[in-house]
Amino acid sequence: MYGDTISEISVEPMSDGRIARLLLIISIVVAEADEALYIFLIANQGSPRPPDVLTVPFVASFIQLMAVLLGISMVESPMFIRLRPALRGGAAAGLLVLGVFGAFSIGAPLFVAGLIATGVGVRTLTLAPGPWSILSAFAAGVVVVALLITGFELTARVIECPAVGSSGGSWNGMVTKGFTWQCAGGQVHFQ
Repeated sequence: MYGDTISEISVEPMSDGRIARLLLIISIVVAEADEALYIFLIANQGSPRPPDVLTVPFVASFIQLMAVLLGISMVESPMFIRLRPALRGGAAAGLLVLGVFGAFSIGAPLFVAGLIATGVGVRTLTLAPGPWSILSAFAAGVVVVALLITGFELTARVIECPAVGSSGGSWNGMVTKGFTWQCAGGQVHFQ
């Protein structure tokens, strides 16, 4: 091992047990079912589309991304095995934070899915201890939460006004200063 390069060092595969795989599948199914219910409820509200037209597609895509990260983390390939702490840490953080943000609507199932993913992620860290595993899981969590907040900040600013009538609303902002908007005659005015 003294003269070995990084590429020559073998990584002992860290296989998931049946329970960990089952828990990940449960987390994926809960997230996907919650996403489907969210889209169904928005599509069948009866009222016109929400004026912030990109927020719903962003949230649905974000939930899908978290499920994909969890799915990829189950692949039994050396490359994906090394990435498991980051994949699971990012997905768990994303589901937990979105679950808190949506606590009064779609959030509870997402929070549960995030708790399950967190439990499996912690178990993954115990099977592959070391600073790289912990750092990658934490960094992925930070990146995913930053993506979520950035997505909300950007999609909240894309307002589609009806051609006739007037409406208005506000966004408090999560990181940036909030704003109010008014629609009149198909034109949006920000304040």
